[in-house]
Amino acid sequence: MTQPSSAPPPGEPTLCDADMRVLDFLAEHGFDASKVNLLPEADRPRALALVRQMQVLDQYPADAADDSLVDATLARIDRWEAANEASRRLDRRGIASFRLSDFVSIAALILVGVGVMLPIAARVREQSLTTVCGNNMRALQAGLGAYARNNDGLLPAVASIASFGSLFDRSPAAPPSIAAPDERMRGPALPTADGRIRIQTQVFNPRPGIVIRLHRPVGDWSGANHSAHLALLVAQDYCNVHALRCPACAVGAPCFAYRVPSRGERFVLETPSRSVVVADANPMIDMLRSGRVPDSRAMSSRNHGGSGQNMLFSDGSIDWRTSPILTNSPASFMDNIWLPRDPEGRERMDLKAWPSHPADNFVAQ
Repeated sequence: MTQPSSAPPPGEPTLCDADMRVLDFLAEHGFDASKVNLLPEADRPRALALVRQMQVLDQYPADAADDSLVDATLARIDRWEAANEASRRLDRRGIASFRLSDFVSIAALILVGVGVMLPIAARVREQSLTTVCGNNMRALQAGLGAYARNNDGLLPAVASIASFGSLFDRSPAAPPSIAAPDERMRGPALPTADGRIRIQTQVFNPRPGIVIRLHRPVGDWSGANHSAHLALLVAQDYCNVHALRCPACAVGAPCFAYRVPSRGERFVLETPSRSVVVADANPMIDMLRSGRVPDSRAMSSRNHGGSGQNMLFSDGSIDWRTSPILTNSPASFMDNIWLPRDPEGRERMDLKAWPSHPADNFVAQ
């Protein structure tokens, strides 16, 4: 027999490669002599010799197993199972072994987990409120569309219908009124001796032959209640009052800003250009109502914590935008929906102007 590559120590019995190959074959077939014929003819004598040697082992006398060895084995198995079961039970005495550092470590892990989960939960809630806000605008858009189809394409322009004036933060300074077709916009009324609020009037043409006159206190748009015109949709069952508010608005009342018509233009939904009809609350007006002076033109609505605002356009689309400035204005200039333009074309941060151009997107609540 040839020696394997790694030779065993001298005197140790060894098998050659052919013997090991035949032994592996017999082991796989349970040392069945009938399987020898499956081997190549050169290996069959080796296989038969190995089978005869295994038969000698089967006839080797051996004593019966001692019962004490079986008992010892079973006892060891029982001890192992008992120890394993004990390790699963809570040892009350082990509680006292906790150290202060262990509690501090657990508390730190809890704080880290809370610190990670709170921003995620806040972000999920914010996205949910933004989605609900957009859904409310879709319901409002459906009401506006139905109203316009039934009224020659007009947008609603009547405030304080029935008892709906109480749904808004402020009562309108004066209700809209119908004027003669040839009446022009008059200037602010002179202050009276009893200190009544002066009223400024804006005239626009909803349809040929009719002129509607809108009123607001002299000063800025923070004293008006322009979004109350949308109450007409609720009064005539075009939508419910929930469609007039953003769920993220802290006021808890209708708080969407509504488009202000420009001088001498028809106040219609189908405009030649894509214009803003409804948006989240105008933050400029909110600041003026709280006695603060706006210091930025690009601030976003407070409805969503200043992160952005939903806008409903005249084509029925609803966009979420992080800036109130529109760069695709049909008048080829950047247009801030929070600010009206005066007759000189300047956007006024004091909110004292009426929109002077039909392409001027200005919304007020």
